[in-house]
Amino acid sequence: MAETKKLTDITIFTGYSYIGSSKEFVWLPGDRIGNKQMPSRFIFKGLVCEYDVEALMIRKDLYLRTNDGKEYIVNDFQITDISDAESVAGVARNFDLLFEKFPEMKAITTGEKVIISKKTQVVAFKAVSDVIHQVRAGHGIDVKQTQEVSHTLVEEVLQQPDAIMNLMDIKSFDDYTFTHNINVATISLMIGQALGLKKADLEDLGTGGMLHDVGKLKIPLSILNKDGKLTDQEFAEMRSHPNYGYEILAKSKGVSERARMVALQHHEKFQGGGYPRKLKGTEISLFARICAVADVYDALTTDRPYRIAMTPYEAMKILTAGMDSHFDPAILGAFIRKFSLYPAGSLVSLNDGSIALVLKNNPTSVIRPVIKIVADSSGRRIKERVEVNLLEYKDLFIKGPADAAKLNVTASTAA
Repeated sequence: MAETKKLTDITIFTGYSYIGSSKEFVWLPGDRIGNKQMPSRFIFKGLVCEYDVEALMIRKDLYLRTNDGKEYIVNDFQITDISDAESVAGVARNFDLLFEKFPEMKAITTGEKVIISKKTQVVAFKAVSDVIHQVRAGHGIDVKQTQEVSHTLVEEVLQQPDAIMNLMDIKSFDDYTFTHNINVATISLMIGQALGLKKADLEDLGTGGMLHDVGKLKIPLSILNKDGKLTDQEFAEMRSHPNYGYEILAKSKGVSERARMVALQHHEKFQGGGYPRKLKGTEISLFARICAVADVYDALTTDRPYRIAMTPYEAMKILTAGMDSHFDPAILGAFIRKFSLYPAGSLVSLNDGSIALVLKNNPTSVIRPVIKIVADSSGRRIKERVEVNLLEYKDLFIKGPADAAKLNVTASTAA
């Protein structure tokens, strides 16, 4: 029989969406009966929700924090019994210490070099978690901790100056806000690196990226996670989070003005019309213009209560449609050059109906990699290995990812 686990006096959260607290969390691993694996169960005893239990039901992953600072993740959970408010029960796929389940971000380079190490991601995650608890408790932010994480992120990004990040691998957990802040900081740093920013500038940029959405701590959970259109009043409140963020950071000693401006201006648009101040062009700080690209990309490619995540290809099309209006063209261009839409080894569908295997990326154009055609437009398999550099074929381009199951073609058999 699998071992039962217990945690006491925990706080429960999903990103900036603080859920509440529980006197005890009990994990009951599912037993195997014959060939059948029974589902694992959990019980929250003495659960106190800030809003209502329904707030738990719209998420897939939960984070539990103990008084000694340890953090756990409950994956793919589902509430099954709320008949007793003092003992809320459910099922979940697994329950582990956060570090043990945190995946790595990888670059598309020879040997799959790691851009941001697993250890650094966990430290960054904890820093964002600590910020939330510090602000909620009415304390100032421990800026030193955030700056140290930013310094480490910069050091690791600078170790791989020519790396192209795989946008398919940057996603970590279902939870939006915690990983969103880390992703935005990482993407912003790689854009800043591509733009030739100095190390000290990158460290301020990283801090700004990690703290850019801190103002959402002042937004009610009912608005943040609303499944449906916001009312005019709710939308106005949501649009207040940049001002809230700036106010929080202004009260925190040691946060540079450049980092504060990221929180204040990351929703401004390059040609105007953004919020909160409808700034244009270089009236918007450079760091905020960088963060705007990273912020929108990561938001588009993450599942939200009101929208299914887009593929990196779909998100890139939306970003490029906003070139010259929403985003600074130079910054968006650096982003497009630096990131990989199609990882090496992935299958893609071409405009002529054929299927190809991505062999390697072109640093100057991530949407036109080097490929190998594995099936023609009629579905006939092509065995001979012929490399095609899409940079050299103007009339041939990728329409999107290919469905390997439907096409009866896999990367392993195509290689």
